[in-house]
Amino acid sequence: MYQEILKNNILTVSEYIELLNTVLLGFEAKIEGEVNQVKKSTKGHVYFSLKDKDGSILECVIWGYHYKICGINLEEGMNVIISGLPSIYAPNGRLSFKASLIELKGEGALKKQYEELKKKLEKEGAFERKLELKEYPQKIGIITSKSGAVIHDFLNNLHKYNFKIKFIDSRVEGTEAIEDLMSSLKIFKKIDLDCLIVIRGGGSKNSFDVFNNEAVIKEIINFPCPVISGLGHHEDEPLFALASDYSVSTPTAAAELLNSSWDDIVYELKNQEQSIFEKYSNLLSDVNYKIEKAVNSFSLIKNSIKNKHTFLLNTQTSLINNFYSLVKITKNKINYLEKEINYNNPNRQLKLGYSIVRNNGKIIKNINDVNKDDLIDLEVLDGIIKSKVYDKKRK
Repeated sequence: MYQEILKNNILTVSEYIELLNTVLLGFEAKIEGEVNQVKKSTKGHVYFSLKDKDGSILECVIWGYHYKICGINLEEGMNVIISGLPSIYAPNGRLSFKASLIELKGEGALKKQYEELKKKLEKEGAFERKLELKEYPQKIGIITSKSGAVIHDFLNNLHKYNFKIKFIDSRVEGTEAIEDLMSSLKIFKKIDLDCLIVIRGGGSKNSFDVFNNEAVIKEIINFPCPVISGLGHHEDEPLFALASDYSVSTPTAAAELLNSSWDDIVYELKNQEQSIFEKYSNLLSDVNYKIEKAVNSFSLIKNSIKNKHTFLLNTQTSLINNFYSLVKITKNKINYLEKEINYNNPNRQLKLGYSIVRNNGKIIKNINDVNKDDLIDLEVLDGIIKSKVYDKKRK
């Protein structure tokens, strides 16, 4: 296709350079060499050259955003590996290599970078924040690669507690994963989560470089919810793990951390259930005992009532008999008293010719009760006779 365009058309300089740049898009590469002539612009872009032992030189540029996320302070003499595309700059016609990623080459350089960044982050307090995981987390964000066993190990060990999982597929190995992780973290910052989990399996030492990247680490320092890292075993713990709120070694351990509070409450509920059943059983036994005791007491009361009833019947008969006897005696006494009263009734005496003499209403019993010339009353059977004392004589 390009040959036909070149053969059948006369191109301007700009058109030709544009065509070359289009073709160069297919020449993405990784190149290693020694850094020379580093120049940093006010906008954060970095211009440098890369040379090898044969003396070949390649002019390079890395734009500010990509340079920042690489986490490398580029200096002359460094041995690096750069990733990117070649491009011709139209205004001057110069070929340069546009790097999107820079990696340090050599274990010593990587170790030095790790220690320097660790000291820097410690001074900034990057490892101090430790948010407490919510007691019963449910809304879970996960960043990992969908390929491989990691995500399956995590999900298979997550118990069935109605977790609501949001998953972002991201590269988690090598410096190429930096932009993936940055993008994933920014997305999850806008989502309401109880916690975020970043997990991966084991790997070579260099495969952890992405988790020692300053830009990635700073994305989680102020993350709105607890961050759990499960990055596998390594002699130098990744700085990302140090800055996380929780750090575990495997995806299974991350799942168990989420399960723990739920497992505890389930265990407690089972204990409470057992305790309730035991208390209910004890209470039931106690009630049965009380019922049996009540039944026995009822039988005793029933017998007692029966005995009392018999006693009352006997007592009633006795009382009635005694009452009739008492009534008879009382009646006899009344008859006797009636006779006595009748016998001693003054009217009876009056009928026999006796009279009752009173002086000023007081019965005269002896001569001292009257005086000469007193007016006295003589009560006879059918009336009162007024009389006057003319004289009195003692017997």
